[in-house]
Amino acid sequence: MNVLVVDDNEFVADSLVFLLDCIGHRAVMAPDGETALELLRAGAFDLVLLDENLPGINGSAVALSLLDRPVFPRPFVASMTGDSDSNAEFARLFDVCLQKPFSLETLLRVLEDARRDSNASCLLAA
Repeated sequence: MNVLVVDDNEFVADSLVFLLDCIGHRAVMAPDGETALELLRAGAFDLVLLDENLPGINGSAVALSLLDRPVFPRPFVASMTGDSDSNAEFARLFDVCLQKPFSLETLLRVLEDARRDSNASCLLAA
């Protein structure tokens, strides 16, 4: 799968890209929402791992822009957040809400869900 990892924490982003590459996916990193939007306009991604708390354009705004792109298929979007409270808006914008830190097992489950069904209902994975 083609995966876009969006996180302003360089260690988190680099680690996820490395791990995804190691298990056979093609991963690209964006450090902020603006770069993520540019990459999403330029290429097709099957999965977007999207931090909520980004400088400038936050993760919810990036996800909302994906809902407004009827021309392209919407990728499976997973929110990554350290905030303990997600709300109904997250359920509308994201297929999966990952609570940081999350386990490798949880990430593998998200990858499998993205492969199977890009319209999965939002769940809180720990």
